[in-house]
Amino acid sequence: MSALWAPLGSGSGADVQAGGRWLRVVPRVPTRLARLPFVLVLIAFFGAGMAGLLMLNTTLQNQAFQFRTLNRQATALAYDQAALQAQIDQLRAPPELARQASALGMRPNPRPAFLVVPGGKVVGKAKPVSGDESPDLIVRTPAELAARQAAAEAKKRAAAAAKAAEEQRSSAATEAAERAAADQAQRPATRGGAGESESADQGIR
Repeated sequence: MSALWAPLGSGSGADVQAGGRWLRVVPRVPTRLARLPFVLVLIAFFGAGMAGLLMLNTTLQNQAFQFRTLNRQATALAYDQAALQAQIDQLRAPPELARQASALGMRPNPRPAFLVVPGGKVVGKAKPVSGDESPDLIVRTPAELAARQAAAEAKKRAAAAAKAAEEQRSSAATEAAERAAADQAQRPATRGGAGESESADQGIR
């Protein structure tokens, strides 16, 4: 007789004899104890999800901060690039090139000669210039303008000093002429007075 089909009602109802062995009925495990591991798993899963969400949020915030920083740096570099490009354009402008050439001592030539590249043929006849052939095309540097202004002021001061010296010389010459004329006017009067005194002395005698 199998233990599974043994009558449960025989004996005490808790032990069953099968093949010389006594089998005992295992009591049922309460269902409340089975819910605890499930709740613990849910809590662990929820905690892991919250930790992952917090880490993801922190990472996104750090990336957003880095993006804003890099965006500001890119904007500043773009402004710097625009400023440098403006300086390059200003240095490439014809007036600036003319100013730099004038600073190096170069002067415009109204009769230039041209060199054909790569043949090396010279078109025209090169002639030296003094630099005053085209004064309107000469771009003066600030240093040259300051030097010219200082030279003009020094020339004015020298002219004023020469004029003052000439006036002093003319005034001195005028005073000398007046003094000479006064001396000549006084000499005849002195001689006349001396003759009258001699005639008076002879009459008395």
